[in-house]
Amino acid sequence: MVVAIAKHRLSACAEADALVATGVSKRFGNNCAVDNVDLLIRKGEVHALIGKNGAGKSTLVKIISGAHAPDAGEIQIRGERYHSFTPSSARKAGISVVYQNQEMLANFTVAQNIFLGCEFSAGFGVISESETNRAAAELLQKLQLDIPATAKLGDLSAPLRQQVAIAKAVRDEAAVLLLDEPTAALNKIQAEFLFTLVRRLADDGMGILYISHHLQEILSLANRVTVLRDGKNVGVVGAAGSSKAELISLMVGQAGEGKESRTKSRRRSPHTLLNLTGISVPQSLSDVSLQIRRGEILGITGLIGSGTETLSKVLSGRCTAAAGEMTLDENAYRPLSTADAIKRGVTLVPEDMRGLGLIMSLPIRHNITIASVKTSTGKLLVNHAKERRIATAHIHRFRIAPADTEYEVGLLSGGNQRKVLLARATETGARLFILEEPTQGVDVDAQNQLHGQLRTLADSGCSIVLFSTDLEELIGVADRVIVLRKGRIYTELDTERLSPSALLGALQESPEALRG
Repeated sequence: MVVAIAKHRLSACAEADALVATGVSKRFGNNCAVDNVDLLIRKGEVHALIGKNGAGKSTLVKIISGAHAPDAGEIQIRGERYHSFTPSSARKAGISVVYQNQEMLANFTVAQNIFLGCEFSAGFGVISESETNRAAAELLQKLQLDIPATAKLGDLSAPLRQQVAIAKAVRDEAAVLLLDEPTAALNKIQAEFLFTLVRRLADDGMGILYISHHLQEILSLANRVTVLRDGKNVGVVGAAGSSKAELISLMVGQAGEGKESRTKSRRRSPHTLLNLTGISVPQSLSDVSLQIRRGEILGITGLIGSGTETLSKVLSGRCTAAAGEMTLDENAYRPLSTADAIKRGVTLVPEDMRGLGLIMSLPIRHNITIASVKTSTGKLLVNHAKERRIATAHIHRFRIAPADTEYEVGLLSGGNQRKVLLARATETGARLFILEEPTQGVDVDAQNQLHGQLRTLADSGCSIVLFSTDLEELIGVADRVIVLRKGRIYTELDTERLSPSALLGALQESPEALRG
């Protein structure tokens, strides 16, 4: 349901605005994800929203699209003021969203997907397929998209499916179109076609909010850029007069440049634990070779589509490389599953806590011991007393609160849930830990505790591969950082004197920032 403040037309000056957000704030526990943010998107402009990981972009987009209700502030669309939206009411108000992973029906036709939920009726509760096809063909032609309305969506390529998603989003002549990392799965030619389509929509008067980590495409496509840092709007700049270096400076800020490492390695062995040679996965990784030493924390990072996700899957047994070799302690390593990897001493701490990590309805003790069940079982049945002893030890070690082995994991805070995941991984007795965004969405105190645990593991001789997009985390915790771009290793950086702006420059392939 739309929560409207007042229905009145904006002033003549504001008639050129597609969206006006004023004083928008959102807290999650002690964390202020969005702090008193103003955002103005004009009719007919491409407005980019940028910020490093954790800056508040995702939360702000979810507020605008109705996935989150703000704690404070208001949003004006088409001269009407609102306190909050639901996804349905946001669309009715004139806001359409195309997410990176668009949820559409592969077995339905293009026309059926475009008009899903607002089908044309032939009377007596029957859908008029001919009218649906006609309207879809007319919309596709208007957008200059060469896609048959009757084609099955699942038969189309990823770029064509994205074009269908955009056609669906603009079906109702939205005031604002939100595009979230739209070029992540596109090659250069496909991206250029998307840019042409976006400019065409803007020329027709639509306001475009464009969210991307790729600064070069933002500078060439956007009219203006809003920069978020630590949940705040720290600047709005004209894209035509800006450079990558200036945007990076706004994203990182002076405070980020002054941070010093507090959890660096105290001892690293020259012995190589894991060796990768020429690892390749079609459409994702190409000839990746690297080594991980004992007692080392190796950071791996890259923008969306760089191949980091696939590399994590290869290391943890969720994906098999098409070419290349891996050795673990000089023995061939080719895990067929995460369970197989655990048997070989390699364990995963996934980013997706609900889908791949925790069983939310079970207590802490089950979640900690479930991956190493043999250590907590008797000859026939689970030894619950032993399970509780193991869980209690980890609760104290990782400072999990509340300190109750029977407490349901789904009721824990995000930080404590991630501690449970790391405790489970530790209980497997692994010598190599694969971590994905281990402190995502947790408060500063929990981050510091988790980072300290990672260094303790490394100092005990374990090796850690840290997949993260948090610049400060990589610099403060990792011994060195490898940056992937387009499935290849772009550069390797020692973190001893690495600054956030230099690391962000490497992500953006900016030699000037790297030299800085």
